[in-house]
Amino acid sequence: MTDLNTFLKKNKKSIHELLNHMWQNIERIAIQFEEALPDVDLDNSHGNYIRIDKGWSEAIYANPSIAFPFGEFGYSLDGLFCVFTINPKAFTEKILGKIVAISRENPAITFEAYGGDDCFQTFFHSNDESDFDTIITAIQSTSEESIQLELTIEAVAEEAVKDALVTTTIKVHHLLKEEQCLMNLPQYSPE
Repeated sequence: MTDLNTFLKKNKKSIHELLNHMWQNIERIAIQFEEALPDVDLDNSHGNYIRIDKGWSEAIYANPSIAFPFGEFGYSLDGLFCVFTINPKAFTEKILGKIVAISRENPAITFEAYGGDDCFQTFFHSNDESDFDTIITAIQSTSEESIQLELTIEAVAEEAVKDALVTTTIKVHHLLKEEQCLMNLPQYSPE
């Protein structure tokens, strides 16, 4: 614990500023979402994983987030993210094509589709070239009851990149709603 005490004494102001930065951004974005997404609610996100030393480590601590019936928008040490919950049986090649087209509009935003229960089962990542048929077959034949579509940007990104993520999130929401493939999160309950 001595090392942590030394670290905290040395970096307390920076840690405080980072945590305030994360919460202030989420609160600002929540206001932007009020008109565009249904039933947004400031929340604390639990069960996230962050990348450390080329692996994953569970963040037992809460991250600031905005919950809505079919996903969440949050801020972790990896960056800002939005996760949509999708019905894998309703996810088609047409939807994937539109998602890929949107993902190519801004290279600062990463798109990834992975398992709802097994978050380490990746079906699609926007940085990889993949065969649509293989992706759709894997998604539609999965035993997962839901899949997650995640949009991310790096932590402490420029304001223009944050704004692009908000705009892209709204665009993706409209697409997924129009295609009727969104699923409600089981734990979501508006207050």
